[in-house]
Amino acid sequence: MYAVLGDELPYIEKFAAVTGQQITKLTDYLSLDNVQLAKGYDAVVTQQTFDIPDAVYARLAEFGIKQITLRQVGYDILNIQAIHKAGLRASNVAAYSPRAIAEYTLTQLMNLIRHNKKYYRTTTAGDWTWKVGGQAKEIHELTVAVIGAGRIGSALAEMLHALGAKVLAVDPVYHAQNEAFLDYVSLDEALKEADVISFHTPLNDQTRGMANDAFFKKIQKKAYILNFARGPLIETEALLKNLRSDKLAGAALDVLPNENDFMNRVQDPKTVPADVQELMAMDNVLLSPHVAFYSDLAIKNMVEISLKDAVALAQGERIENEIFY
Repeated sequence: MYAVLGDELPYIEKFAAVTGQQITKLTDYLSLDNVQLAKGYDAVVTQQTFDIPDAVYARLAEFGIKQITLRQVGYDILNIQAIHKAGLRASNVAAYSPRAIAEYTLTQLMNLIRHNKKYYRTTTAGDWTWKVGGQAKEIHELTVAVIGAGRIGSALAEMLHALGAKVLAVDPVYHAQNEAFLDYVSLDEALKEADVISFHTPLNDQTRGMANDAFFKKIQKKAYILNFARGPLIETEALLKNLRSDKLAGAALDVLPNENDFMNRVQDPKTVPADVQELMAMDNVLLSPHVAFYSDLAIKNMVEISLKDAVALAQGERIENEIFY
């Protein structure tokens, strides 16, 4: 089991005790440099944002391993075609806690519209005055476009609807039950009407870089952008251009295209990429270290579901979370 974090240990140890499985815990991400450590095992589980080289799959197959399992939702780090070519099967944890991410998205939206970053900065500097332009919008006044109305997007939509917001959804897959709390519309309609645009869509060839210059030209002035899905959905320079010009009212980002350069480590803020430094300096931009998922329930489910599925795949069984393409 690669890339194990301390908060996962109790759940890993409990699974091993209950099932009798031998689980070796490694702290490094799975890579070509350490794939040999999987030799002699029946299954591999990892969690990471770094791409896994195709050569890793071939090595796993050489070791007699029949699968690779991610304990996360996003699987854009995998080359599914190369995995199948190597004779392996793959799986992810498609839903470990949609509410965790939805709740965090809602939290950051509230922080944005209440200007909490600016007020925290000024009050800690001794300035307790109200600011012109610092008054808040209220949730029930907003129209929110949810780009991707799957488990996470629909959970957020339901919360927003309960608070009185109008919710628009853009998704190629229609779920009739969602009509109780959202309206399905085209992307152009959503961008034209939305005060808030929140991304909850997978990263693929169609969605990579979808928030580009052309995208931002279609949005309302003073809209908010939220990304709690995948960093490369948004072109950072296009985002910055619209923040600098005040076309955007603000942004909350839990993911960034270049996050592997600095995420999950401690470093001097001046050493992170220049575009990230610029975002950090803005009062109307909230950055967080890819933690929207990070709840007790999510960690428990990620560990237990991934280990259960890894064992099942290794034994040649069918599972709900298998990735086919």
